[in-house]
Amino acid sequence: MHKLKAYGFGGTLPDWITDFLVVVGRTHCTRVGNEYSSFLPIRSGVIQGSCLGPLLFLVFINDITDIFNDSVVCKLYADDVK
Repeated sequence: MHKLKAYGFGGTLPDWITDFLVVVGRTHCTRVGNEYSSFLPIRSGVIQGSCLGPLLFLVFINDITDIFNDSVVCKLYADDVK
């Protein structure tokens, strides 16, 4: 949330995203073919397949290269860092 605010996201948007990320009473199951697992509570994380997932990931890793000094070459591609 600190990064979102640092990028200039203000108003009620950070509050809305916080509500999205704070998982209360959310459950999940996995489907393979026509079979479903049991529903289990989700305690943390961004729901896979959510519309916000890719955006939040990019905001999270956007400045990851800043932790390295100039002697380190860091390359970012999609969801990978090398």
